[in-house]
Amino acid sequence: MGRRLTGFRRVTISGIKNFFRNSWLTIAATAVMVVSLTIISSAVVLNVTAKNAISEISKNLQISIYLKDAASQGQITQLTQDLKSNKSVASVTYVSKAEAQKQFNQTFKSDPTLVAGLQILGTNTLPASLEVSLTDLGQITRVGAVPSESKYENIVDSVTIGKTDVKKTIARAASAQHFITLASIIMAVIFALVSMLIIFNTIRMAIFTRADEIKIMKLIGATPTFIRGPFLIEASMYGLIAGLISSGIVIAGIFSLGIKISNQAEFTATYDFFTSARIIAAMVGGSIIVGIFVGVFSSLLAMKKHLRLKTW
Repeated sequence: MGRRLTGFRRVTISGIKNFFRNSWLTIAATAVMVVSLTIISSAVVLNVTAKNAISEISKNLQISIYLKDAASQGQITQLTQDLKSNKSVASVTYVSKAEAQKQFNQTFKSDPTLVAGLQILGTNTLPASLEVSLTDLGQITRVGAVPSESKYENIVDSVTIGKTDVKKTIARAASAQHFITLASIIMAVIFALVSMLIIFNTIRMAIFTRADEIKIMKLIGATPTFIRGPFLIEASMYGLIAGLISSGIVIAGIFSLGIKISNQAEFTATYDFFTSARIIAAMVGGSIIVGIFVGVFSSLLAMKKHLRLKTW
């Protein structure tokens, strides 16, 4: 056990020395990997932000079911239960005639003519209604068809589905989310490949530079694992440092930019999610793991092609 720990310590020290030996190549490899990991992390943040924003905006795209005066409480309860049976329904809110009157007065308080006209017609003019909010807009037609069923024709006067401007806003947000996802994947793949290429060449140069040293190590009985170890440690260092830097950039951006829009309903949930200690730790850990994987994979490819321990 002691010999293994000693061997591991020597391999680690050798790998760290190699990391600092070629400073310019180290900086180049780490910088490109930082860009790649930052793009990947930013893509995740932007996608979650867009998803939560669409979900929040979708709540404003409500299905309004206007009820007839003859509707009984039992019939209204049955309709409410049928609506809630769909998993895409976030909430069903009953709005009484009095509440409808109050909402109307609040909405059009700047137009006294409309308010006065409604008072002339009487407070019972506005019907009671059920306001249905959804979590999945793809189900809006299906949910909207429920109150139109024949069994509810005696209690439902009319059904209105959302507002056109809200639909357009959601459509634009969904389109932006799709573009962000596609562009981020393409850019992340490109920079990941560039990172792998740079690390591959860095490890290859290190192998060529230390060729005589490696031969001597083999002749005196060094195992292939002991020879490969420093190169793997060096490649892991690239991923470790790049992961810490990239996650630091993304987290700093979340705090600096997020605080400015966190009071808006569309972004509150996203800001609270990404500023929690658990998610921050997961982001840092995920960036480091991805970075180390890219570095080690590139190093293994370089060693397989150029180290060729089995031929010695």
